[in-house]
Amino acid sequence: MEKVMKERRVRLISSIIIILVELVGLYFQIYPNKWYMFTYYTVLSNLIVLGFFAYNAYILYRGDEKVLDNRTYTRIKAGVSATILMTFFTFTLLLLPRQKPEEIWTIKNFALHFIAPILAISDWYIFDKKALYRKFEPFIWTIIPLIYLVYSLIRALVFNIPIPDNEESPFPYFFLNIYNLGLTKVIYYCLLILVIFLFLGYLMYLLKIEKRRK
Repeated sequence: MEKVMKERRVRLISSIIIILVELVGLYFQIYPNKWYMFTYYTVLSNLIVLGFFAYNAYILYRGDEKVLDNRTYTRIKAGVSATILMTFFTFTLLLLPRQKPEEIWTIKNFALHFIAPILAISDWYIFDKKALYRKFEPFIWTIIPLIYLVYSLIRALVFNIPIPDNEESPFPYFFLNIYNLGLTKVIYYCLLILVIFLFLGYLMYLLKIEKRRK
């Protein structure tokens, strides 16, 4: 019992740290009145993490083992972790090379693109139980990125809503800019990101497979 209580306290501290990092990063990203930042996957994925871990902290504080041990809850947490992990890899592989030094070395950039994703995936890896995931789980986790893709394209192509301080406006990212790249290259980038996401998802799945005893 004492071991369970100790682990729960550590998990609670982990959730609180993630919440604080998210609050700091989102504050510097959005303040003052930069509501157009909700156009970006980075902000939306970090908001999802903030909301989930706020609820997770509440559940841990209450000590609700039924929720914490629930398969669906654990699978949702893995999906949230995969979502923010994609933020890390998309930024690192596609966006970081295009960033100016003064844009890279900022609190908001490190908090949202590096620290929060690493903390979230670490929390998942350290604390979540194994053998709770189905083989098709990573495909379910793609729902959030796919919804974002549809949202971004409709916002840009149908409503043509401008994004301040963005050369790719009305598209949030260069790899979605059909006007500049053409449809073929945008499809290529989208498929590339999907493949990376599924690779990461199945890597997470493999890390949580229960090894059978001989």
